[in-house]
Amino acid sequence: MATLTRVPLVFSSNRVAPAPAASLNHKCNCVASSSPLTRKLPHCSTPSSLSFNPFSSSFPSFSTRQNKGFRRTSVVVASMADLSTVLVTGAAGRTGQIVYKKLKERSDQFVVRGFVRTPESKETIGGADDVFVGDIRDTTSLVPAMQGIDALIILTSAVPRMKPGFDPTKGGRPEFYFEDGAYPEQVDWIGQKNQIDVAEEAGVKQIVLVGSMGGTNPNHPLNSLGNGNILVWKRKAEQYLADSGVPYTIIRAGGLQDRDGGIRELLVGKDDELLQTETKTIARPDVAEVCIQVSPFTYL
Repeated sequence: MATLTRVPLVFSSNRVAPAPAASLNHKCNCVASSSPLTRKLPHCSTPSSLSFNPFSSSFPSFSTRQNKGFRRTSVVVASMADLSTVLVTGAAGRTGQIVYKKLKERSDQFVVRGFVRTPESKETIGGADDVFVGDIRDTTSLVPAMQGIDALIILTSAVPRMKPGFDPTKGGRPEFYFEDGAYPEQVDWIGQKNQIDVAEEAGVKQIVLVGSMGGTNPNHPLNSLGNGNILVWKRKAEQYLADSGVPYTIIRAGGLQDRDGGIRELLVGKDDELLQTETKTIARPDVAEVCIQVSPFTYL
């Protein structure tokens, strides 16, 4: 029998938590909900199942099991008026592209919009009319994309760049920098704060913010990259969202990997406790699926 590999993911929320997708088969670190409730699972794309336990202390846990020869099917009937409009910011990023694509594939449930930084980024995800180009540091460019949305999934993040000239054969460590205008304070704090403010003004019903594990440790090595204190600014944005009054879910994923999802056991933990274990990574498609499943608008 195959051995499940565990993967970490943490999230917190101030609203009811739904059961995650049955196609997931991994382990994660999760958020407490104000009033736990198990929802029906959407259509299963793989013969596996995942259960949600809302009563295991204030921080719930996810568990999975393989079901051989079993496949759940469902029929969804919905009118355009029933569909939820979801905006994905950072939609051209490596995780954002997956979330955007997954939502587009569920056209019986969602009307999806994307928000990217450049016209070139728009083309990388198909160049559809539902993809807006703008700057998260400028609130006025966010307004058109957020008009009439039900949910916002924030996947924007500053990205450190390695300085040229590093030779691993000579020892030492590589040095990193952030491009002008793309420092963590500008992207992970000001940019995310702007998104929260504009979404709240637009009457959004749910915000999902994807962050990173490690934010409880101000001395985490990621904070030293380019002297950007990236986890410090991410943590500040999380607190701002929690204090905003908007229904929210914060997902703190482990190290993101470019690999297939739906294979590994999803672990749920509190804060950064999973960083003390051997399990510190998670596939991007699995994070993307959690982003969708924590939405209150996911239904059969």
